[in-house]
Amino acid sequence: MENQQEIILKTLEILLEIQLSSVKKALGKDVSKSNIIRRKSVKRKSMIEYCVQILTGEQGPLHVDKLVNILEERFGRVTDRDPLSSALAKKAKQGLLVRRVSPAMFEILS
Repeated sequence: MENQQEIILKTLEILLEIQLSSVKKALGKDVSKSNIIRRKSVKRKSMIEYCVQILTGEQGPLHVDKLVNILEERFGRVTDRDPLSSALAKKAKQGLLVRRVSPAMFEILS
């Protein structure tokens, strides 16, 4: 929750800086790019990264439906079952990060 609040506040800060820049420009004041504070964008984790984090903390494999629910509950990330299952299956087929133990069931590679 704190992370979401921080992202919202940083976004508001950037929006206010842009609005202030627009006001200064309308008043005829010099607005150079150096006056606008550039923030490093907050890199969001991918769904796969979140799934790996979830699976790492689990004792065994999880069904994709359970992963979808945990993603929404724990991280506020909403996704459909099919694209997530497809992405995880692709990683499993490549032998990266996860292993498919049965249809729609995945576990972390040890």
